[in-house]
Amino acid sequence: MKDFATKYLEKYNGFSKIVKILLCLLWDVPSTLYRLSKSALKDNTLGIVLAIVLGICGGWILFIIDILTLALKDKLLWLDDLGIDEGKMAESLKSEEEAPSEAEEKAEEKSEEQPEEKTEEQPESEEKPEEAEAEQPAEETPAVDGEVED
Repeated sequence: MKDFATKYLEKYNGFSKIVKILLCLLWDVPSTLYRLSKSALKDNTLGIVLAIVLGICGGWILFIIDILTLALKDKLLWLDDLGIDEGKMAESLKSEEEAPSEAEEKAEEKSEEQPEEKTEEQPESEEKPEEAEAEQPAEETPAVDGEVED
C-alpha cells in the first residue's frame, strides 16, 4: 500500500493546477485517493477510514471544496495539513483515561479515612408500609402570592 501511495502522490503532485481541478470533476475520486495515500503513508487509521467514508458519501460536496482550495492555494486540505496526529491524539486519550478525576480521588481518600463498619441487621418493623406512610404528617406547601393560607 505504501508503494502505491508514494507513486500516486508523486504523480498527483506532478500535475498542473488546471489538471488537478479537472480531475476533481470526476466525482472527486483522484482527490480521495490522494487523501487515502497521504494517510496510508503516515499509518493514520483515522485518516484512512475517513478518506474511504468521505469518498463514498461526501464526494459530491468535497469536489467543490477541493476546487476552491486548489484554485486558491494549489493544494488539497487533509488531516495532515491541519496538524492532527493520530498518535498524539491516542496518547492524550490514554493519559486522560488513566488519570483519575479529582472527584474520584477525593472519594478514595474519604473511604480510606473512614473504613466501613459492618453493623448487625436491624429487625424489620412490624408496621406495614401503608401504616407507616399514614403516620407521617403531610408536607405543608408555602402560600403563593395572592393565595390565603388555611
